[in-house]
Amino acid sequence: MSRLALFPATAFATLVLSQVQQGPPPGTAPTLKVGIDVVQVDASVLDDKRRPVRGLTAADFTVLEDGKPRPVTVFNPIEIEEHPPRLDGVASWVRDVPPDVTTNDVKPEGRLVVIMFDWSIRFEDQVLARKIATAAVDELGPGDLAAVVFTSTSSNAGIPQNFTSDRSRLLAAINRPFAVAEHDPFGILADARNHNGVMLNDPEGYESGGCLCRLCVLETIGRVADAVRDVPGRRKSVLFIGSYFRSSESLDGPTSLREVKRPKDPASPLVGTPADRPGYCSAQLKDAREKMMRATSLANLTVDVFDPVGLETTGNSPMGGGSTGQVERRDGLEVLADLTGGRAVINTNAPEAHVPEVFAESHSYYLLGFPSGDPAPNGRFHKIEVKVNRPGVSVHTRAGYYAGETRPAGLKPIVVSPDASAAIDGVLPRTDVPLRVNAAPFALPGKPESAVAIVLNVQQRLTGQSGPVKVLAAAFDRNGRSVASEEQTVAVASHSRAGGDTSYEVLSRLVLAPGRYEIRVGLDAGPGRRASVYTYVDVPDFARQPLSLSGIVLGVLPAVGSAPADAFRDITPVIPTARREMAATDRATAFLRVYQDAKAPLLPATVTARITDTADHIVFDEVTELAADRFTGNHGADYRLDLPVGRLASGEYLLTIEAAQGERLARRGLRFTVRPP
Repeated sequence: MSRLALFPATAFATLVLSQVQQGPPPGTAPTLKVGIDVVQVDASVLDDKRRPVRGLTAADFTVLEDGKPRPVTVFNPIEIEEHPPRLDGVASWVRDVPPDVTTNDVKPEGRLVVIMFDWSIRFEDQVLARKIATAAVDELGPGDLAAVVFTSTSSNAGIPQNFTSDRSRLLAAINRPFAVAEHDPFGILADARNHNGVMLNDPEGYESGGCLCRLCVLETIGRVADAVRDVPGRRKSVLFIGSYFRSSESLDGPTSLREVKRPKDPASPLVGTPADRPGYCSAQLKDAREKMMRATSLANLTVDVFDPVGLETTGNSPMGGGSTGQVERRDGLEVLADLTGGRAVINTNAPEAHVPEVFAESHSYYLLGFPSGDPAPNGRFHKIEVKVNRPGVSVHTRAGYYAGETRPAGLKPIVVSPDASAAIDGVLPRTDVPLRVNAAPFALPGKPESAVAIVLNVQQRLTGQSGPVKVLAAAFDRNGRSVASEEQTVAVASHSRAGGDTSYEVLSRLVLAPGRYEIRVGLDAGPGRRASVYTYVDVPDFARQPLSLSGIVLGVLPAVGSAPADAFRDITPVIPTARREMAATDRATAFLRVYQDAKAPLLPATVTARITDTADHIVFDEVTELAADRFTGNHGADYRLDLPVGRLASGEYLLTIEAAQGERLARRGLRFTVRPP
């Protein structure tokens, strides 16, 4: 490849969407594609102690479709690699610090784990709830992806995190403060079942505007199941952390409450029919429960329940302290697990100790395929049943499939299913072409928003002929809604007659307000060469934070071709690359900008750059003083560092850049590799 040129902007929005949508979205199961009649299911086989049964062959399985046997034409035993242990002599950053460049090299097998915090978590239960969630993150293997979601945005104000293998992002979402369910103390509106003063406020959901009848729990689980349903070959589970689950109308409901009428203001927290009218929620709960069961069955999604209350007593019971309330609470949680074939960990002061047992159930499973008896895309439901010729075992698999049906239409965007075009709306990225992406935020002078510099590295086989490459970069907020996008058409030219593999980079920029975003980039290089890659970016409030840093960008010479050439000229003097692997003869420059509060007096800052190897030895350490007059424009000062690549042995390294003003600290990190000579 000798050059890259940006095509003139044309009516690309219509072009890219119409062309990309011709291919299947990433993660689409072959079962649901027109013209392909192989149904894929993953089956988990457990013994009487819920341990995986290994060593089975295709001959051990019988697959029934609508009660009729079907031949097993695809058989693949899957073993999930366990989480790597901490090794003596190996730096902790090797396991805990994620790369700043994300690839679309996602393994086809592994787990999809959704850590779900329920509205019912009380303040005093937060510590145990977070221990459960942290234990789940610790159990993730190298090929696993996890997400953090909340059942009600009004009952808890946590910030969700979409699927990622980045432990630091998952732990940040888990440990970030969030609102919790309130107590229902004694008083005129107190629930008649409340005997201990710590009962959950409005447990039936009559007065809670964000979760009337507690339908939000059933609906959230159903939406998650719909979002992951078409991802083949992966074990899918929800770790439901909550102290209460309601799947039907309580017989001993709050009959002593005064009548609450529907307010004229729809934003009022008091909604719904009179709270003393039993049976109002019955029909709605039944319908929502059936939809949830259908969705989890089709997705083969297991819900494992973990109770954060600990050992329950009359004094700490969330259901009023009476024996009836305690039984009702535990039965409800067990029902949720039973409906999906999961486990319920209840009434123990150490529920987190049982998390490894739950993960162990999915260390081994089987991927099966059989020819559909109804390959036509007519939308009919076909029941699936999988049997194993071993005594005393249980088989967990999805309940069936709909011929020709993809995800249900009209779904609200959620964190695990963003609102996007077909190019980038899959739970997992598409892998036709190897991609890498890096995103770095920079302040824009005089504006509250920031520019996010996005570098897409493409490893593509060229045929010797020039051709257009279409790139769509989009940002999604914490609720999965698209907030910004940029579309480009780039010409890739190669003068090599034989063609061959080559690397080039496409530069995009999105203007975003301060916040946390998921960045998804899609590539359309023609039929059979469509791909996507996902990453995340935190955009600081540069103008208001006392001390902050832009993202680190890395420039490497000799450089690969990139376009457009002037994409980031106003925000960085370095043309960034997503390459993080270098030869000893390469020249590499790291650049970032240090910012101060735009309205505060300017102060000097100290910048420390440190390079650490995998044995936790510091191999480079440099301190730079930034005088106050270095901070110009947007109260920002440039900092650049020439990496001593030629003096480093081959291996992996962590570059850490830290700015300090007294007790104020801001830090960024970047992992890179020096290739052997």
